[in-house]
Amino acid sequence: MAIDIGREAEELVRYYSELTRRLPQSGVRDVADLIALFEQLQGALAAIGRQEIDWATEQTQRLVQAQIRMDSNLQALRRLKADLELSPAAPPRSQS
Repeated sequence: MAIDIGREAEELVRYYSELTRRLPQSGVRDVADLIALFEQLQGALAAIGRQEIDWATEQTQRLVQAQIRMDSNLQALRRLKADLELSPAAPPRSQS
């Protein structure tokens, strides 16, 4: 099977031109700019350890659970207050 190098080179040039046309629509000047952004992102992600992300995730989950418990307690308190406001005044307790 013979390879038509000329045709394949033309297809590659057309593809590169299409990329060069589409990239600015995403805020990237050209392919070199895209590669530089990729390398910058890789470097930034490498500076963040997997353990740090896991720790932050666990902390976030603990805080969310604490807020859920707090919300539940506040709702129970709201219901109790509403019940007390609706009930007739209880007679004072006699002291012995």
